[in-house]
Parts: sequence; C-alpha cells; structure tokens
Amino acid sequence: MNHESAAVAESESISGEEWLRDAPDSLKSTRRGLKLVIYGGVLVFLAAVGVLYFLFGTEMQTIFMNVLPVMAFSGNLIIFAGTIFCLSIPEQAGARRLLIGAAVGFFAKVIFSGTIFFNTEVLNLPVALFLKVAGYIGFILFALALRKLLLYLNRPDQMWKVHCLLGSVVLFLLGSWCLELVTDLGLVGLRLITIYSVMLVGFFLYPCFTFSLKKVLR
Repeated sequence: MNHESAAVAESESISGEEWLRDAPDSLKSTRRGLKLVIYGGVLVFLAAVGVLYFLFGTEMQTIFMNVLPVMAFSGNLIIFAGTIFCLSIPEQAGARRLLIGAAVGFFAKVIFSGTIFFNTEVLNLPVALFLKVAGYIGFILFALALRKLLLYLNRPDQMWKVHCLLGSVVLFLLGSWCLELVTDLGLVGLRLITIYSVMLVGFFLYPCFTFSLKKVLR
C-alpha cells in the first residue's frame, strides 16, 4: 500500500519537461481537450457570424436561422467537454481549480445557449444575464489555466498568447454589453454592426490563440 502511494506521489511530482517527453495518457487527454475547445470555439464563431449576416440580410433567413442556435449550443457543449478533458493536466501545474471554475462557467453557457436552442423562456432576465457572464468568466479562467500550464512547462516565451486570449475575451465581453445597450436604446444600423464586428474579432481570436498554444504540447 505504501509502495503504491509512493508511486502515485512520484508520478504527481513529474516535471513539465518530463511530462511532455514521456507523453502519458494525461498529456493525450489534454491535447484532446484543447482540440475540442478549438472546435467548439470555431462553431460559436460561425454561429455569431451567421447572426451578423441575418441582422443585415434577409436571404434564406428562415432556413438557416434555425441552424444557428444548434451551432451555438453544440459549440458551447464541445467547449465544456474539452475543459473536462483538460482536467487531466498534472496537479503540480496548479491549474486544476482554474479549470474547474472554467468548466462551471462553460456549463452555465451551455444552459444559456440551450434555452435558445430549445426555444424555451424558462429563464428570467437576471438569471440569463448571470449565466451569460459566467460563461465569459469561464473563458478568462481557462486562459489563466493555460498560463499555469505554460509555467509548468517552462515556456514563458508563449505567455504573450495567453495575454491575447484575455484580450479577446475583453473584446467580446465589451462588445456583448455594448450590443445589449444600443439595442435597449434603439440605436441600430452602423453602430450596431460595428459593435458586433468588434465582438466577432474576439470570438475569432480565442480559438486561434488556443490552437497556437496547443502546439506547445506537441
């Protein structure tokens, strides 16, 4: 029994360089998780692009407008699943709590997008707002978890990409809030499309920089 506990402790104290070199199952699971986060992010981005198109166009609206909630819901669900896979990062990296927080935030975003997908009105405005903000916090926590991972792998040269991830969250967070504001005030047209376009930049950059960070695990 003592031998087994020593073996577990020894495996948990593995350095980042050894973790990459030995390529254990936890590394493979982390790679898979990052892939899922990237794929889910791409789906969410495409759904957001579709919303922008249908806000200012009418062609084939009734056909594809029904597809967008499916894409958004599927994308958020895939991101949540990817975060769960990333929980296999070694405890020594110190990213576990951040990843758990990110998973909770992403699950809240799944619930929010699920209400749109299933066309339900069970959420009142405060609850919907809370779930939406929790989802954005999930993106921030996930970026901070990747920062911990880079420190564990002794790759401070890649830290600027984490800063870009956080910057992308700021873009679609501010864009989302401004979009809600101008909509409530009845301001449409150029201001609306400009704000939404800025938000789309954030949705585009997040999976891009996540993909770039994933290359560190090769």
